[in-house]
Amino acid sequence: MPLPAPVRRQFELIPRKPSADRFNGAYNKLFGYFFPPDTRFTVVPLWSPKSCVLPRFINMFVVTLETKIVFMLGVMRPRHLSSACKREVADRQMRELLAEVFDCPIPTLYAASAMGTKLCFFRKDRDGLVTPPFICSDTAAEVDVAPKERWDCNILEDDGAQRLQAVVEEIKQTCASEVSDASLSLHSNNLIPQPTGPPYRLTES
Repeated sequence: MPLPAPVRRQFELIPRKPSADRFNGAYNKLFGYFFPPDTRFTVVPLWSPKSCVLPRFINMFVVTLETKIVFMLGVMRPRHLSSACKREVADRQMRELLAEVFDCPIPTLYAASAMGTKLCFFRKDRDGLVTPPFICSDTAAEVDVAPKERWDCNILEDDGAQRLQAVVEEIKQTCASEVSDASLSLHSNNLIPQPTGPPYRLTES
């Protein structure tokens, strides 16, 4: 089913050629709809000034089950999708963020990289295996390590909205069936994951 009209409308109000921060309100409304405040889930928006040299995405949303991370979304501006360099940055950062979360309460930790409204989904299982698979760069040849085709879920289209809703429902159902109160620690070091490696300059150029 498509997104609810008020949520979709929030995305449609975003101007053409927007900066990443134009999507803050729309994604905040979207995840507030998926994970209402009267549940055990909490949506944590994390964004920083555009002028910063950031070690992660300009904007992020983290969904927690009490104190444990169950979903992460990194947001970049739509036109970055046409840049192989920006896609590589997004891919590398998602993998670094996933590596930092070591106590997900459900078997699969989900994440997504968003270029505007187009999403690329990531999954990490309890063995640490991340999909989609990592593509190694070749210094002797030009290799697209983050193909544009991976961002194939447009949440403003019915199929894309259904794919996102399917991920959300799987998270909710797994949390309900497999997570007990006793398994949730009152303290967690994973609320704001910090990727390792060199910082990436994600300006609004």
